[in-house]
Amino acid sequence: MTSEEWVAIQSSVTDAMLAHTTPFGTPLGTASDTSVRLIGSGAYVTREDRRLLVTCEHVARETPIHYRFHGSDNVFEHREIWTMDPPPIDAACTVINDNAWMSSDHSAAAIRYERFATCHKIVEPAELLFFRGYAGENAHYAFGVHETNASGYCTQEKKGTGDQEIFELLWEPQHTEFTSGTTSQAKSAVRFDDARGFSGSLVWNTRYLEVTKTGRSWSPDDAVVTGLLRRWDQQTKTLLVWRVEHLKRWLES
Repeated sequence: MTSEEWVAIQSSVTDAMLAHTTPFGTPLGTASDTSVRLIGSGAYVTREDRRLLVTCEHVARETPIHYRFHGSDNVFEHREIWTMDPPPIDAACTVINDNAWMSSDHSAAAIRYERFATCHKIVEPAELLFFRGYAGENAHYAFGVHETNASGYCTQEKKGTGDQEIFELLWEPQHTEFTSGTTSQAKSAVRFDDARGFSGSLVWNTRYLEVTKTGRSWSPDDAVVTGLLRRWDQQTKTLLVWRVEHLKRWLES
C-alpha cells in the first residue's frame, strides 16, 4: 500500500465514522445571566432498559448543564441526578427518560451497550481510532443562539505510552488533514488548535485493519467503543483516554 492509498483510506474511514456517530453525541453546555459556554461532550448509550448520557465527571459537575438531540434546535436543561465519581475515575452518567427523549422531534440515537468492546485492544499499531466531540474553540454564542459544531477525527494510539488505566491518542493540530468529504465552508470555519471540550467523547476502535486483513470489507458497523476521552495533555501532545474495560466496570457497578 502506498502512502497516498493509506491517506485516502484514512479520509474515507473518517468520513464514514463521522456520519455513523453523529446521531450519538451531544454538546454539553452551561449558562448564567452573563455567559453561555460549552463545557464538554457527551454520548447517548442504551444499557439494559435504560438510556444513559455518558460524559466525564469534571464536565457533569457544572450546573446547570444543557444538552440537545441531533436534528433538533431545542436545548434542554438536565434536572435529574447524575451518578459520578471524581478523578482518578472522572466519569459520569445520568438517565435520559422517555419523556425527555420524546419531548421534541430529532434524529438522535443511542449506542447499543453491546458495541462496547470487552477491553481496549488493537491488533495493529497503525489501527485507526476515532472520536467525535465538541471543541470550545468551535462554539460561538451570538444573537441568542449557541452554535456548537462537532469535529470528527481519526488518529492512532501513541506507541509506548499509557498504562493499565489509560491509553494515549496522538493529537497534533499542525498535522491535521481535512478529509475529501470536508466542504470548503467547513474548512474555513473549523479550528483544531485547542482540544478543550472533547472531554466526555467516546473513542471508537474502527477495527479497519483488523477487519480488512481477514479479507472482509469494512463498514462503520464493525467499530466498537474502546474508551472515554478524559483530557488533553499539551506536553505529550496526546489525548488521554480511560480504557473501556474500566468504563464498563464502572457503569455496571
